[in-house]
Amino acid sequence: MPETITIRCGKCGSKLGSITYVPGLQAIGCPYCGTTTTVRIDEDGSVRLSLELALESRSNVSAKKKSTRESSERIKILFLSADPIDTPKLRVDQEIRAIDQALRQADFRDRFEIEQHWAVRVADLQSCLLRHKPHIVHFSGHGSKSCEIVLEDALGNSQPVPVRALNKLFSVLKDNIRCVVLNACYSERQANAIARHIDCVIGMSSTIGDLAAINFAMAFYQALGFGRDVGTAFELGCMQIDLEDLGQQDIPKLVAVNCDPKEIAFLSVD
Repeated sequence: MPETITIRCGKCGSKLGSITYVPGLQAIGCPYCGTTTTVRIDEDGSVRLSLELALESRSNVSAKKKSTRESSERIKILFLSADPIDTPKLRVDQEIRAIDQALRQADFRDRFEIEQHWAVRVADLQSCLLRHKPHIVHFSGHGSKSCEIVLEDALGNSQPVPVRALNKLFSVLKDNIRCVVLNACYSERQANAIARHIDCVIGMSSTIGDLAAINFAMAFYQALGFGRDVGTAFELGCMQIDLEDLGQQDIPKLVAVNCDPKEIAFLSVD
């Protein structure tokens, strides 16, 4: 009986090398196709090749590759703003500046990118979501007392978006979206509706001033940029309003009905 036996891959047939010809179970990985061939030598000297572990190995390799791709994927923030000419002027330019600066100074600044659309109309919503496939959607603008966010019509005047319509939109085009931020007055009801389809949604329970909205957004995205989870980022956003002594730290509301926001993180930080 020979002391060694030459083994070929049970999947692609490539030569894997030689193993000691003794009873037992041995596994050899194939450098060509990534599978693992299991070799069983019985007491009677018979040799069996099995791909049972090989299939599992291929699945694990595929999962690892997918994990690697996902870990290197850039987190896309879709920033939408509207400031109709028939409404009080908002400082949305300062808000996006604060968000951009916060992310630029964060540890993981290279992992985030911001797509901006200004003077957004109702007709723009679908195309923006379809085109960018964002992970985070941020709306900066006005909200009505009937709990509708306010966009612009073709003439630049106000055009509210019904709660049911925006809810339906996110139910269809949720794709990669994990978080929606409605940085607009009276948007909590809208947030509650969207949260049925999106993991984490932030809305405002009442009116919120420009400075409070800007400080919240800055601290929220700063925390995400340092790898913090959504729940912690939200808390830090509210805390920043309090630190600035603006008195509106209880107005932002985080709605998450299908998950724990503390477990939603866009980056894996060791």
